[in-house]
Amino acid sequence: MSEPRIASIVRYPVKGLPGVVAGGAVALEPGRGLRWDRSHAIENGRVRIEAPAAWNSREGYFHVARHEEIVRFGVVLDDAEGDAPTLTLTAPDGRSASGALGEAVGDGAPGEATDKTSDHATDEDGAIGALLRDTLPAGAFGSPRLIRSGATGLWDWPEAHLSFINLATVRALEEAAGAPVDPRRFRGNMLLGDLPAWGELGLLGRRFRIGGAVLEFFQPTDRCRATTIDPVAGVSDLNVPGLLASRFGHMYCGVYARVVSAGAVRAGDRLEALDGGTRSTRVDGEPGWPRTGRIVSREPAGARSESFWIEDPTGLVGAALPGQHLRVHLADEAAPSWRSYTISATSPGRARITVRRDGRISSALHDRAVVGSGLVLSGPFGDVTLDVARTADSGTATAPRPGTPGADTPAPDSRGERDLVLVSAGSGITPTVAMLHALVVAGSRRRVRVLHVERTAADLALWDEVTGACAALPDAGAALHLSRAAESSPTSGSAPSPADTRIGRPTAEDVLATIADIDPSSVDVFVCGPALFTAEVRLTLEGAGVPAENVRAEVFYSPTAAELAEPRDPSSAGPHRIRVGTAEARWRPASGSILDAVEGVGQDWPSGCRVGACGTCVRRLVSGSIEYLVDPIVPPPAGSVLVCCSAPTSDVEFAAEV
Repeated sequence: MSEPRIASIVRYPVKGLPGVVAGGAVALEPGRGLRWDRSHAIENGRVRIEAPAAWNSREGYFHVARHEEIVRFGVVLDDAEGDAPTLTLTAPDGRSASGALGEAVGDGAPGEATDKTSDHATDEDGAIGALLRDTLPAGAFGSPRLIRSGATGLWDWPEAHLSFINLATVRALEEAAGAPVDPRRFRGNMLLGDLPAWGELGLLGRRFRIGGAVLEFFQPTDRCRATTIDPVAGVSDLNVPGLLASRFGHMYCGVYARVVSAGAVRAGDRLEALDGGTRSTRVDGEPGWPRTGRIVSREPAGARSESFWIEDPTGLVGAALPGQHLRVHLADEAAPSWRSYTISATSPGRARITVRRDGRISSALHDRAVVGSGLVLSGPFGDVTLDVARTADSGTATAPRPGTPGADTPAPDSRGERDLVLVSAGSGITPTVAMLHALVVAGSRRRVRVLHVERTAADLALWDEVTGACAALPDAGAALHLSRAAESSPTSGSAPSPADTRIGRPTAEDVLATIADIDPSSVDVFVCGPALFTAEVRLTLEGAGVPAENVRAEVFYSPTAAELAEPRDPSSAGPHRIRVGTAEARWRPASGSILDAVEGVGQDWPSGCRVGACGTCVRRLVSGSIEYLVDPIVPPPAGSVLVCCSAPTSDVEFAAEV
């Protein structure tokens, strides 16, 4: 494959307004990116901006996510590489106004900050200022005015000098949406060609020479409501965040780069790797970031499963809590192109997933994933985790596999913890293994009971690790049920001893046997398996006196159900009161979702996909009851609500903090 190339270069002289395509070479400087890119913004008067010269959040300016109409402005920037280019704005009604950028800004060079706040008002009383006052609404703190930023542009992130959009990724979004997707929705500075879909994620943590400049890619670009807006018509017509979250498993499209060395760049320039194909820096990331990891080993785990060790450029999965999962995103698969897998073991900077050949994404991993190949991942995710004392040395909660260095030297457990029961079926054994490893490393003294169900001995994955960890703990036992295996013979390396094996599905008495010598009121239970299995185990244990809150379940989730659906009509006629601290809103069916209702009274709650997929809008429910108008694609934590797709069925109160 040839090196990626710059297909086109676009700058946005006024934040939120349309961009201007660069016709020739552009100069890049460290700390600045494109000259005059996001150098100006239009204050909206809704939020007081105390220091216009500084980087400020977009909430103080007109921006596309809140003010759709601004994309209908026309923008021309003459002499864009000069010290005082001429900006021409054309309003949606056809009126135009022009002004020279920089001339009314004081005595600094373009982009330099001054000590005078008023110096950062540009053409406030001139033609552009008059045009803005005539066409845009005023706020409580004044009329709209064009202002200039200080030493850096008003990017969405302070150090996001340049944003890159991969045209092949946009085409993948088009295919998933079944409709055209204009790349201008993403407001990128550099459009990339000759790169596979989602290949831009493999640029993170690496340095490239482009023309005469050197750039470092450091962060993927998360997407908000602004991308739902048609960049020409100025109307919301395509839920891009919902499309990303449901069909691709994340809400990112594009990557950010910072300028390391100055130089000129033009359309057609190639990206020349300066690191020999390896990352020059560690990616200082967040769990939700999709990034390209690397498969470092692969080994069979029973007749139908394979274990993959994956190296993470952020290192985050290596510190996953036992019970957490990661997502695998396959760029060359039809959407939905992702699936979640519980982490079965960790080591520094790496995690292991054990994948059963079951379904399209899992089968693709079995068929095509090879050692050394890249793999897009995100995570770790999940709150159904075991809280274990961490080792003094590594700070990680999940142990190495039995037989590896360090596995036989557990650190002392600093807590007197409750007894533990782990119940699983099929691939649900993976969190059980992770939790047992963690207990061994922590030197836990608690009693542990394991019950696992598998179809046949040949299908067993990781059972040798279960029995090995139980043997290393002071009081642990494991029982195995083979539901379809009366005549089957165990496979080498996974054969349980006859005393541990029962033929047939476990009965209620078998489940109760796990707590036979344990106080049911003070036991922690983790269940992982199909929904019906989980419900049966929960009902049995709760009937025996185990508190409902002590039974925590990880139910298998498949993204094949991740469809964008129209919301249902609410069942309640209301009105209902929504309270958050001292703020209050009234909800009626016409209000829409809880999020719609609070936005209607001026509250600005974080949100993203608005279809229950991304988790951005999650809020803790203090009192009251709700219903979902759209079934959440990824359910929220217990006690929390996705307000973007829910409606109240009574008066409700939410915690003030997110």
